[in-house]
Amino acid sequence: MDDKGYAFTPLVLLLFIPIIIIGVSFSGIVNELNTLSSIAIAGDVTTTVASNIIKTIKDDTADSGRNSAYTATRLVIDNYNGNNNPYFGKTSPTDSRSFIKNQTLTLLNQNVTNTCRVLEQQTGRNININGFQINPTDTSSVQIFNTGNINIVQSDPFGFNITLTSVPVIITQNSSSNNQSSTFNTQPMNVYISIAQLEDPYIWVNTYGRNSSVINSYPYLTQSSNIVGGSSIDYHFADNVSAGKLSYLNEALIGANKTNFGYMPYYFPDTHGLTFFDRLENRTNDTSTGPDNAKMSTFVLWNPVWENIPGYTPSCIDHEYFAGINGTKITTTHSGVVTPVTDPLGNTFFLTAKYKGYLGLLDNYNY
Repeated sequence: MDDKGYAFTPLVLLLFIPIIIIGVSFSGIVNELNTLSSIAIAGDVTTTVASNIIKTIKDDTADSGRNSAYTATRLVIDNYNGNNNPYFGKTSPTDSRSFIKNQTLTLLNQNVTNTCRVLEQQTGRNININGFQINPTDTSSVQIFNTGNINIVQSDPFGFNITLTSVPVIITQNSSSNNQSSTFNTQPMNVYISIAQLEDPYIWVNTYGRNSSVINSYPYLTQSSNIVGGSSIDYHFADNVSAGKLSYLNEALIGANKTNFGYMPYYFPDTHGLTFFDRLENRTNDTSTGPDNAKMSTFVLWNPVWENIPGYTPSCIDHEYFAGINGTKITTTHSGVVTPVTDPLGNTFFLTAKYKGYLGLLDNYNY
């Protein structure tokens, strides 16, 4: 009998035993479920960290490459004083490709280190990349990637590709109870770096700071493949003809916009032109070491270095203009009236016979 006067018979006690057993068993199940849940959550966090690392490497390569390309152009432009050679060298380690590669490596290592450090602090994971352990309490940059992990490939006039080799990654949970880890190799990466909207140092220095030119791609051309595996370009420079004007040549000369420096003509693919790296090193089309499919040209307006260009008919193609090569007029004829083609400033437009052939232009257009 209890203190309330109730009597507990042996039969009643037997009825309580299953309840006690169920309670104990359920408690064990809850504890086991909690353990399994913590393992599953830990696995999800580790997977998320791995995904963030891969995305970080790719995004930071793009940002670092673009920043390095911009810095290279500014070094040439800003170091020019009107009477010096501010260009990069033509051989390693002073060439422009080496500079952009090394600068990209520095920025990439800084950014990836900082991101991994934040991930470790927020998730309690330890991160090891390419054999380097990231210390979450340190502040210095870890040299995760080296020159053997990175390469620059040119295949496009208006950008270049940065390739990264596969590197091993180990992510370990920093816990005494759950020591989960994930080990994998990143996929080799190929990241495109656009040079659109960067100022061209080749134009700035060679015009003694009188002309500024921004790299914008000419939008009106069409490109087609041929049966032998090559390709041909139709520039559409003379789709429409009027007195002294060819379209879309006129649009190419006007360019994307007009600035305080005047018109900035578009750039167009030209296998006889210069690559982005050529322009950083002041190469000629004869000394260019870049692939033909990465070369481009633009036009120079209003004869900015008149004192150095012989004669009065300099070719408007940039590298021909700076080489002092003269060209000849293009004319339009209507009802016997012959009018020379001019640029947007009203100056007569001159091209060499060679470039008229390259660009699909004639000496005269009847309309």
